Amino acid sequence: MKSYIAIYRPLNILFIGVAQFLCAYFLDTSSSLESLVSAGVHWVILGTACAASFGYWVNDFLDQERDQINKKRPSAIQALSEWMVWLHIAVFGIASIAIGFMLGSWFLGVYSVTLLLLLLYSLWLKNVMLFGNIVIAVLCFLSLYMVYKLIPSLDIILVLHFAAVAGFLTLIRELLKDAEDIEGDRETGAKTLPIVLGLKVTHSAVFIVACATLLFTITSLYAQQSYLTTTMSYVYYTYYAVFIIFPIYKIAIDVPYVTEKAGYSKLAQWVKYVIFVGILSMMFF
Repeated sequence: MKSYIAIYRPLNILFIGVAQFLCAYFLDTSSSLESLVSAGVHWVILGTACAASFGYWVNDFLDQERDQINKKRPSAIQALSEWMVWLHIAVFGIASIAIGFMLGSWFLGVYSVTLLLLLLYSLWLKNVMLFGNIVIAVLCFLSLYMVYKLIPSLDIILVLHFAAVAGFLTLIRELLKDAEDIEGDRETGAKTLPIVLGLKVTHSAVFIVACATLLFTITSLYAQQSYLTTTMSYVYYTYYAVFIIFPIYKIAIDVPYVTEKAGYSKLAQWVKYVIFVGILSMMFF
């Protein structure tokens, strides 16, 4: 049962759902639980969770050989018949499309494109240098932006701040995961950045994206002064400096010295931590 649940990456889906809810609730000063239910934010969260589950099932099914080479924990998919796997994939795909249809044409289009990109990612895009990484980062950005499309009264500046930071951090994590999985990727014919240009270039890419994230974050924080009282702004900026800016800086500084698989895994976990505390920072508004 534990390995079956692991297919869904429950922590990742929880992060996405919590981020969407906090975005809807805290980035609009007039919001309430009743207004969120009325707007249908729970449907956006469910639709996104279904789309993510679709992607995880497809990826694990098509990636079994690579995961074995990379010595990852065996997936429950290996114990299921092929028709059962495709049944799960179909159910999640249809559910996501149905929710998009119910919410409107824009959401139908977004969920349809998302499912297509996730399928193409598992089939091809993740094997193309940087392209697959960028696609996942854009989808992460979109998961928050779609909350604004549902509730236009949200502050677009704040939404774009959190969505962009989430996208940058996701890109960093994707690059680190490629470095971590270089052995299996190479043996299965992938052309990821670490394979094509080497780990040193990958380290440089992570460093550059991390620095770009810091620059964007600091600039954005300066522009957010008008959203908070003086006292709260001190607390907010201290929180951001200690729990977000410093860890991103640490990742940028540490990555050139990583030489083992475990090191990339540890940095990827650091990125996940930063994403989590970044999500929680929405509660200051």
